[in-house]
Amino acid sequence: MKILKTYNELFESIVKELDYSYENLTELPELPNTLEFLYCYNNELKELPELPESLKELYCYNNELKELPELSDTLKILSCYNNQIKKLSELPDTLIRLSCYNNQLTELPELPDSLKLLYCNNNQIKKLPELSKSLIHLSCSNNELKELPELPDTLKYLDCSNNKLPYNNLKGYWKWFHEYYPIHYPDRYKKYLAKKKSKKYNI
Repeated sequence: MKILKTYNELFESIVKELDYSYENLTELPELPNTLEFLYCYNNELKELPELPESLKELYCYNNELKELPELSDTLKILSCYNNQIKKLSELPDTLIRLSCYNNQLTELPELPDSLKLLYCNNNQIKKLPELSKSLIHLSCSNNELKELPELPDTLKYLDCSNNKLPYNNLKGYWKWFHEYYPIHYPDRYKKYLAKKKSKKYNI
């Protein structure tokens, strides 16, 4: 027993990645405090255990989760789509990608400035929070949005179709923006036109 205990302690002190995906699990064991990457997608999980502070990437999509535990301050990627989540916990300042589509969200928490990729389509969101100034990709289709917050100059892709908006994509947004705010924001529209002509800029 002492040998087994020592082995378990040694294992927990070095493990950085765990993969529980495709195991038909209904719950997870206690997670080691050195864990950085957790894969537990395609199961029947209804809740997650406490997450270690060291966690950098969490892939828990295709489960039956209704909420998430407190997220680690080091988390960079959160993929929790295809669940039954109604509300997300506070997002860490380190987050780069958030994939929370196909849930039951009516709102999103404050978005960190580090966020570059946001996929929140197929929810019941009525209003988006202020967007990250470094955001590159925004997919928010199939929600209940009546307006969008100001889009950052860094944004290269927008899909906001099937909402209550007068536009569906980035091209439509800037066309609408220019028609309604031609005098107040002429420089922003010129930047968009310049990026549109660039081969590196894909709408």
